[in-house]
Amino acid sequence: MEFNGTFLATIISFLVFVFLMNKILYVPMRKIVNERREVVEGNYSAAAENDKKAEELVTEREEKLVGAKDEARRQYNELLDGFKAEKSEIIQSAQEKSKTELEEAYKDLNNVSNNAKESLKGSMNDFANDIVEKVLGYRSEIQGFDNETVDKILYNQEG
Repeated sequence: MEFNGTFLATIISFLVFVFLMNKILYVPMRKIVNERREVVEGNYSAAAENDKKAEELVTEREEKLVGAKDEARRQYNELLDGFKAEKSEIIQSAQEKSKTELEEAYKDLNNVSNNAKESLKGSMNDFANDIVEKVLGYRSEIQGFDNETVDKILYNQEG
């Protein structure tokens, strides 16, 4: 192999070509590849960060849901207890009212009964005289009923 001017021109032109290619193509290409790598790595780290935030948000949402359910259950139980207490008060009030009305009705009934007995007590002399007249055939006036005996009969008292 001979080393002549052509060989030297080829080497120089190859070195110029490599230098130019390095300046025009390889350096910008490396720069673009590095920038893309940085963008991709940034996207990966952002995605990982977003995944972490999403997990935190899901956990926070679940905690809030549990808290809301507990609060709703507590409020429901409070309302239920309130309604039960109100129901008990209404029932107790109705029972007391009916008891009072029953006692008043019983007193009224006793008063009517006692009035009827007193009315009968006053007319017992007339009844006794009517009975004697029917049995004996003539009218005889019976006098002086024993009030204690009449009270025992009318009021079912033992004595």
